[in-house]
Amino acid sequence: MIFTKRAALWLLVMATSVLVACSSSAPKKSTGGSNKSVAEDAIAAPGASILPVGPATPNPYLQNKPSVSREISQQFADATRAMRNKQWAQAEGLLQKITVANPKLSGAYLNLGLVYRAQQENKRAEQAFNDAIAANHTNLDAYNQLAILQRESGNFSAAESNYKKALSVWPYHAESHKNIAILYDLYLGKSAEALPHYEAYLQLVGGEDKQVKSWIADLQRRLGITAKPKAAEAAPAAVEGESNE
Repeated sequence: MIFTKRAALWLLVMATSVLVACSSSAPKKSTGGSNKSVAEDAIAAPGASILPVGPATPNPYLQNKPSVSREISQQFADATRAMRNKQWAQAEGLLQKITVANPKLSGAYLNLGLVYRAQQENKRAEQAFNDAIAANHTNLDAYNQLAILQRESGNFSAAESNYKKALSVWPYHAESHKNIAILYDLYLGKSAEALPHYEAYLQLVGGEDKQVKSWIADLQRRLGITAKPKAAEAAPAAVEGESNE
């Protein structure tokens, strides 16, 4: 398979997001995370949410594409394919070669962590996720995967800390909002703190997640909050000489 240089660089940035989405083992209400969402199109109004006011800034992880050789790009693609086929030993070997050749390639450590997770090697997975963050502190998926691992082991304070770190890197990361909301809602009993993060997530994904909408409605009932009714849209005035279809 032959890659152009531009395509190869983009693969290294985006492939981890795809794999995180399909490889996370988080239970109910949990999600691995994705560095790409409709967040960059979102605009927060004053007082409307916990999101910063104004248009979203670009995802910093996607703004810093790594410079790698064609050989490394091919190895990464091969490792990605092996992971999708659950060929864990092959994927692990390829990813280890990549991290030796390019120790600053954060996505390789992230995927290595996912390989270890798939094989129930959680200690090695934790180290790999930490290595991914050390290589690139803007790797939002690495924070989320590490936090999910910590949450599953009962280390809720560490999980909360890593979700917060991800949001400090980029406050428009939808999955970090969703995951910290799940932590507050299901594990820490902090319903009032969960609600604004669910709402921020829903805003960032364009309000299209019906499941999260139901969670928000449930939280509002539990908190005694009356949902604001949607304002009726006024029908446009007919212009003389034109017909309404």
